[in-house]
Amino acid sequence: MTIPYRNLSVLAFFRFHLSVGIRLALRTLAPVASIIFAFYYFFRIEFFAALVKAFFMESSGLISGLLFSVFSLSMAGIASSRICLGLTGWIRHLPVSSQTSRRLAGLAIFITQIPMLAFLVIPILFLSKNSGIVLTVYIIGLPFLGLASAVCVLPVQRKLLTRPLAAVACVFSASGNWSFLIAGFILIACCDLLSGSLIPVRKRSHFHRAFKGSLLHASISWRALRLRVFSSYILPVLTMCGTSLFVSNNNFNPHLSTRATLFGGALGLTILLATLANMLASRRPPWPWARSLPWSARLRIVIDSLFLTVHTLPLLIVLALMNITAVGPLVAILPSLILLASFAMRRSSEYRIGVFGMILVYGLLGAFLISLIPLISLLFLAFTPLALKHAVEEERCQKVSRWLELHHLAAGDSLTWSQ
Repeated sequence: MTIPYRNLSVLAFFRFHLSVGIRLALRTLAPVASIIFAFYYFFRIEFFAALVKAFFMESSGLISGLLFSVFSLSMAGIASSRICLGLTGWIRHLPVSSQTSRRLAGLAIFITQIPMLAFLVIPILFLSKNSGIVLTVYIIGLPFLGLASAVCVLPVQRKLLTRPLAAVACVFSASGNWSFLIAGFILIACCDLLSGSLIPVRKRSHFHRAFKGSLLHASISWRALRLRVFSSYILPVLTMCGTSLFVSNNNFNPHLSTRATLFGGALGLTILLATLANMLASRRPPWPWARSLPWSARLRIVIDSLFLTVHTLPLLIVLALMNITAVGPLVAILPSLILLASFAMRRSSEYRIGVFGMILVYGLLGAFLISLIPLISLLFLAFTPLALKHAVEEERCQKVSRWLELHHLAAGDSLTWSQ
């Protein structure tokens, strides 16, 4: 008996999306496990016991369903931007229906959430063991939560109709109530029938109307990052919070308190600049068309440096509120660190550690030195003209047509049929 050709194509698509989902799940496993371990290390088991008791025993099931839905939809949204990239291009010419392609993309998003869903089982089992309450319905509802969140984030034709229904299905699936769970399953089925096929995501930006001339370069950078720029503040803000807790929970004199704030502030600024520079290097690499504009290499470096400087202002304000005396050395070290970030963006392909690693090594060294001897920040400030010279020289010698063997991302490539 021969298998029809169309069934073979569907099987190939299934294996493709399955492998994509598994790869993304393995990538998210380590960060999710690290975050869970860090929260457990800082807050201990007593805090989680009180939190689990408050959400599962002292509140309605919809509150816990809303909490779980936030985690699931966040993970699904991150996975959707990667999995659905390019699914509306040439791949639609392959012998598979649009509905099947949409369902397989949803399956890949669901597989990506498996590490997060597995960790959500831990508080449920903990509460069930310590309180004697049977919470089987919560565990059964977690796979439906993953499916509902996958349906919710897919870019489909009737998303204005299906996304509210899928969001309600997420809350119902994790509510711990059999009636809500059945209703959530029905809503997922309705969303699957009403969704339609995948659609390309076309976002039109009007930055070019507001920013012209020299600011056009900055507007291109903002268009490349979009809302991803807010994610770059997560680790720096956590670093600031950890520094504040460390200083407030220890009886330091003003001298030691300033040193601790210097180290935490320098580390937070380093992580922020490394994250922003890494995203710009991948999503806005050098391209030949920019060389035809009336901008010198020095001007491009200065604009990139000012772009990064603007994004460091919120952290500097927070540091000024924490300890005003620590702002001076940090402002002194910041210009050379920003120019290093502009330099690293243009030389990322020559180093295995990449942009993030180059800036992190330099920033960690600076954080250690200024926390021990704050006056060393003046040496970093004196190094600024030399850093500017090297960054400008690197920009001037860029070979935008060079072959990058490790450049495998579609982001930033104007020749890809994708968003």
